[in-house]
Amino acid sequence: MRSLADAYRDEAPALTPLYAGSPRSIFAPETNRVAPADWNPELVAALRAYQREIGLEPRFTGREAVIVTGQQPGLFTGPLYTVYKALTAVKLAARLEQTHGVPVVPVFWLGSDDHDFEEARRVGVLTRRHEPLMLTYSPRQSVDGLPLYRVPVEDSLHELVDALREAAPGSERADDVAAFLHGSLDGADSFSAWTARLLARLFRDTPLVVFEPRLPAARRIAAGVFAREIERPLASTVLVREAARRIEALGFSPQLLKGPTECNFFVEIAGRRRKVVFEEGVFKSPEEGASWSQAELASLLEHAPERLSANVALRCIVQQALFSATAYVAGPGEIAYWAQLKEVFAFFEQPMPIVYPRARVMLTTTKLRKLLEKFQWRAADLFESPDVLLNRALAAAVRHPGLDILTRDGETVLGAVEALAYALRAMVASGPPLDAVNALGDKTRAELERIERLLRRADEAQVDAVGKQVARLCNALAPGRKPQDRVYTVFSFLFEHGWDLMPRLLEAIDIGAFATTEVEL
Repeated sequence: MRSLADAYRDEAPALTPLYAGSPRSIFAPETNRVAPADWNPELVAALRAYQREIGLEPRFTGREAVIVTGQQPGLFTGPLYTVYKALTAVKLAARLEQTHGVPVVPVFWLGSDDHDFEEARRVGVLTRRHEPLMLTYSPRQSVDGLPLYRVPVEDSLHELVDALREAAPGSERADDVAAFLHGSLDGADSFSAWTARLLARLFRDTPLVVFEPRLPAARRIAAGVFAREIERPLASTVLVREAARRIEALGFSPQLLKGPTECNFFVEIAGRRRKVVFEEGVFKSPEEGASWSQAELASLLEHAPERLSANVALRCIVQQALFSATAYVAGPGEIAYWAQLKEVFAFFEQPMPIVYPRARVMLTTTKLRKLLEKFQWRAADLFESPDVLLNRALAAAVRHPGLDILTRDGETVLGAVEALAYALRAMVASGPPLDAVNALGDKTRAELERIERLLRRADEAQVDAVGKQVARLCNALAPGRKPQDRVYTVFSFLFEHGWDLMPRLLEAIDIGAFATTEVEL
């Protein structure tokens, strides 16, 4: 079944009412969505200081329209899709500037409030041996429940930099990239701060603004959203759940599954981010056994706004309250959960931005492209099982003299068997004899196919060579039968291609087609 994200990209009419508009509607000349906005002066000052802290020179005035995208911090910035989201935002902002004649700034929301360290701590590298290698950060201290801006950077991260440098294909550019990774790590005081510095280096030649919700100015400005959430307990949860039922009625699986008492925010307790429920007129943290009345939680928000943070649904409202975004650049999962948020935006009296799909990219090489052509495959074929792929590759690549005979005479044999079966059916009424006659054709066809497979695998050296070629293709383009951009970090390729890879990708990606762009390195 087609996914909700695919249906949205195709502008399925049934989905239009769930969003602010179709993706391409943002380019319509008559649209009034793309207009300069006056950012909060306190936020502008905080963002300017933060950009300089992480190594960027501020290029914004605070009077521009805004495109937002984002992702949680991740090891070596996480999988490639993080970079593709930022590249899409940069390119979309430039196109909207040209289309509408107003200044547009791309903002990357680095989700440092997130506490899913299991997802953030590991990423893949495509080694010089053309094999996937997973790297994992394992701090000595317990980080369970810590927001990522509290997760420490330890010396073992330097060891991971060295492991990445050793494993990845290299060039004369590798030492510079490795030196930056070590240096930026020394200058960072948390896992999220390191990710911010890496993003700043990757995008320093673009107008991208990196933002963290932990900034005190952002906490104070966002407090109004949390105040309404506290004042009207579970109102937004009801809207998210009702939207889930509408999506199910359309034949799709809702992305956000909320329990009836689950709130859309977290509270930090002793530095750890904890889920909040509202039951029997009281807010509670089940993990900590803590509870607050509405008045007590409102007081906590007033005096310590940094202790409250948004979940995935409320974050979209907070970012709108801060930036009045024109569009949000989203991955497939985000496209799906934004379908549940239109009424939530209305509840908080915030305009819903256009949800714009991120670019989909596959990094390839001349050798990989030639292998695909040799086997007569498309990249999408690589998600088949390894055994199926090997058999298909052998069918395309192996030539055995016995195969010509099998091809020439196999149909004749099948025809004779079918004729024999037809004649026997007239003489056999029922029972096991008839069953055997009916199976005769299928068994003969299966045996001929088995002979074909054996002939293709007769030359062990050739089978081994083809198997290695298939493995190389799969490891590079579909590791573990997953999309490349969900496994490998961009630094897997930067050691070989250097920082110039970023402008090459920016030029190559197509943000308008919504199809996968193959970029040959």
